[in-house]
Amino acid sequence: MPSETTSMDHLIQTVRTLRENCAWTRALTHESLRTYLIEECYEVLDAIGAADAPALKEELGDVLFQILLHALIAEEQENFTLEEVAATLDAKLLRRNRHVFDAAGRIREGIITDVDEIIRVWDAAKQAEREGAPQERRNAGLPAGLPALTLAQKLLDRHTRADSRAAGEHRISPAVRDRVVDADSLAAELMALTARAEELGLDAESVLRDRLQHSYGAKPDATSSPESGSKR
Repeated sequence: MPSETTSMDHLIQTVRTLRENCAWTRALTHESLRTYLIEECYEVLDAIGAADAPALKEELGDVLFQILLHALIAEEQENFTLEEVAATLDAKLLRRNRHVFDAAGRIREGIITDVDEIIRVWDAAKQAEREGAPQERRNAGLPAGLPALTLAQKLLDRHTRADSRAAGEHRISPAVRDRVVDADSLAAELMALTARAEELGLDAESVLRDRLQHSYGAKPDATSSPESGSKR
């Protein structure tokens, strides 16, 4: 007896039908979808910020639509399938989360619960992936199209975890540490800095991005666009 069709199965078929029969959907490409993907992700963030569960459900669906479109376009080009996307992600999760899974993908005995050790195991798994496959890694492997503030915080985190000299060059002054003690004071500090940038006629985003390039060699990837988007 055939298994019952799931909502996901029906959705995938709906998207396939649109690709085959809707001229607008059929004309979409990986490149033309970039802006839509970024917009949908920001709408997810808005729904989370508003603690709006119905909106979050809808916006997550819109992001899923983007993922399905990209996977189907790749399948049409005979590059990879949606099943291969799922298999690749599954393998990555099993490989990188060795604090939960053993080498065979089974739940390990004595799951690690110490957060610092979890991060160490995660970093070791990522490093093992790079061994034997050297490649140029811009921005510590982060997308160059990230907003400068997000890119700065992630770069600092990665360089700190790697005990990089670059991270030590950005020490927090006692005055800033005293002023910024929680989310509210951090927001106030960021707003004050933004207001000062406006007074000076400076674009805060560009200034920070330039400093990142100077300190970390962070620079746009020639194969990326400003609309590029990206786990831990």
